[in-house]
Amino acid sequence: MRALLIAFTFLTRIPFPQPQNVTTEEFTRSQRYYPLIGLFLGGILWSTAALAGIFYPPLAVAAIVLALEIILTGGLHLDGFMDSMDGLLSARTPERMLAIMKDSRVGAHASITLAVLLILKFSLIASFDPRSYYFLVLPPMLARWAFLIAVIHFPYARKEGLGKGFHESGRWVFFVAEGMILALLVYWIYGLAGISAILSALALVTLFSWRVARLLGGLTGDIYGAIIEITEVVVLLVIVAYL
Repeated sequence: MRALLIAFTFLTRIPFPQPQNVTTEEFTRSQRYYPLIGLFLGGILWSTAALAGIFYPPLAVAAIVLALEIILTGGLHLDGFMDSMDGLLSARTPERMLAIMKDSRVGAHASITLAVLLILKFSLIASFDPRSYYFLVLPPMLARWAFLIAVIHFPYARKEGLGKGFHESGRWVFFVAEGMILALLVYWIYGLAGISAILSALALVTLFSWRVARLLGGLTGDIYGAIIEITEVVVLLVIVAYL
């Protein structure tokens, strides 16, 4: 329960009691609970959309769901996405890209790509009808599971950092076990649309991580956040194609 609470307090801004005296080992091991956090977030988004859909049209529901997701997560992964895009799209040397990603200032690439990402998310959620809002559980859950491929398999680019501990403590056994459970549940509830979403998430994370690792020599915590955000959009794209 302590590890689960650590994961909740890191990935969300929901006011859970803060665990005291958290060790580095406890913090990094909590990553195995990330898919469960995604399931929890997705459940909140689904129930909110279902309730809002009684009173508001799809466009308003999409705006409410998107705003709520940002509030619940505190924009944690969006921050990583923006930093990553500033660096990756700068067309500089790998060393300079990493330096740009570490800079707290927001550049043009971050602003432009953030706008594109949010517009994509908004338009895709707005494509849902009230009977399909239960699909909103999938993007946050699958993204927080599939991104662990990047954590476990690909090297870390910096000598130190928050993400380095994640990389060193990642274990394939938990990833595979969680994946088998997810696949069974997703197929049972969502059918082929769910399986297609899982396969697309796995493909996206693997290819994106491989490309970035070749470019930078490894991944970073910001890249992990970017992967989660991009994977959510890819899962939404797959789902909408089945609606």
